[in-house]
Amino acid sequence: MTKIGLDLRFWRSGTGGIGRYSRNLLTELLKIDKENQYTAIITPADEPEFTMAAPNLKKLVVPIAHFSYAEQLELPKILNKEGFDLVHFANFNHPIFYRRMMVITIHDMIMHLFPGSFQRGSFLHRAAYNKTFNDCKRAKKIIVPSLSTKTDLVEKLGFPENKVVVTTEGSEASFTPQSADTIAEVKKRLGLPERYLLFVSRWEKYKGLPVLIQAYEQLRGEFPDLGLVICGKPDDQNPEVAEAVNAAKARNSKVITPGFVSDQDLITLYSGTAAYVHPSWYEGFGIMILEAFAAGAPVVTSNVSSLPEVLGDAGLLIDPHNVDQLVLAIKTMLTDKAKVAQFRAKGFERVKQYSWAKMAEQTLKIYQEVLGN
Repeated sequence: MTKIGLDLRFWRSGTGGIGRYSRNLLTELLKIDKENQYTAIITPADEPEFTMAAPNLKKLVVPIAHFSYAEQLELPKILNKEGFDLVHFANFNHPIFYRRMMVITIHDMIMHLFPGSFQRGSFLHRAAYNKTFNDCKRAKKIIVPSLSTKTDLVEKLGFPENKVVVTTEGSEASFTPQSADTIAEVKKRLGLPERYLLFVSRWEKYKGLPVLIQAYEQLRGEFPDLGLVICGKPDDQNPEVAEAVNAAKARNSKVITPGFVSDQDLITLYSGTAAYVHPSWYEGFGIMILEAFAAGAPVVTSNVSSLPEVLGDAGLLIDPHNVDQLVLAIKTMLTDKAKVAQFRAKGFERVKQYSWAKMAEQTLKIYQEVLGN
């Protein structure tokens, strides 16, 4: 039996999109592959949420944090001891001294294009990141979630095109339109206004939050009862964004920050919003766009990176640096009922083109190819 190690140390829900990718990857692989022996490599912080079980699944808990010295020095020893035929690192951070067969998923180039203060403030941290990222070229295959990300890697960083494989991601089956009663209950519990815009992501500058706040405040004159719900949490490396959010809250009680919400509440927030607005400067894929589609939310997002690729014609695209364009697009979603109904219908159809099951099937084929089966 072939032994495959899956480095899933972003398993826990608090890690955002990489955690969702990790959980769905293993879930779907175990449905379709009963032959290979899988070992899920997680951390003690992941273990409380790890409930997977299968005859061909083993759990390996390692107290090794991401981007740590132990990741580089201790993790290779553990992997070598396990004797894996293949290791799939579910994010680009991997031990550069590991020399056995590996596949690496690179979700985006965010740390390359928009380095946080942690990297900007330390030559050593920046050098370590560059070394680790470039070392991904040694992998047998590099998995990316979009054609945009593949193009970035090949054209900007010289990754070998024949190694980079696109496996698009998906929306979970639980993301569906919710009933009016469910929406009303969540609105009441979280203290939300009847009509609101929704943003779901980390509070980072490149996510476009400052521009969204500007657009929202311009719209308030015409739509005084409109709220803005900002999910997610502040980012230590982007304190100025948290300051902008807190200042907006101080000016207007209809700016709501419920924090990191459960999946069920998130589904309901998508389902009840007047528009899901994501004016990001860059995304490697955009799972949140698919989730919004599946829950019935009309979407406004950016005309850059992978976002047009995911959105298609099922929403409105804007220049994320142009406040006036954003205001106009949101206003369309607030006033044009026919267009909103059309976007919702197109969103329901578009999300059907993507699935975690398809992603896992493509990933398994990659494993089989590199293993020579």
